[in-house]
Amino acid sequence: MTNLIVKKVETSQELKDAQEVRRQVFTEEQGIKREVDINGLDQNSDHVIAYDNDIPIGTARIRYKIGIQAKLERIAVLKPYRGQGIGKRIIAASLGLAKTKGALEVILDSQQSAAGFYEKLGFRQEGAPFEEVGIPHIAMTKKL
Repeated sequence: MTNLIVKKVETSQELKDAQEVRRQVFTEEQGIKREVDINGLDQNSDHVIAYDNDIPIGTARIRYKIGIQAKLERIAVLKPYRGQGIGKRIIAASLGLAKTKGALEVILDSQQSAAGFYEKLGFRQEGAPFEEVGIPHIAMTKKL
């Protein structure tokens, strides 16, 4: 990682870059239908994007729920870049952004295979596992 930048999405090109990362991870790698991922909620959400030398490599979407809760969604890092702390940086940036918007709690629906990653970042599992798009998930929360 020579020039890793993790930032809030501010332009339409940065949003397209985030959606391209999601396409590669969710559609190509995990077989999730594109229309399930791009579900009409991007325009009214905040997004975080990670670049390595201007190449988009990771992203997350933040939606704000009623009151003081934010939901992290569409968290993705391209396969060759996993295990290098990029996901941790994306989550940290997302939590910081949610906090500036007044969120006191963040929720997410983790793929069960990634639950340990989120637990290390202070999230705790809630409720029973469930299936979404054919993949086992678990709800998780973190107080800010």
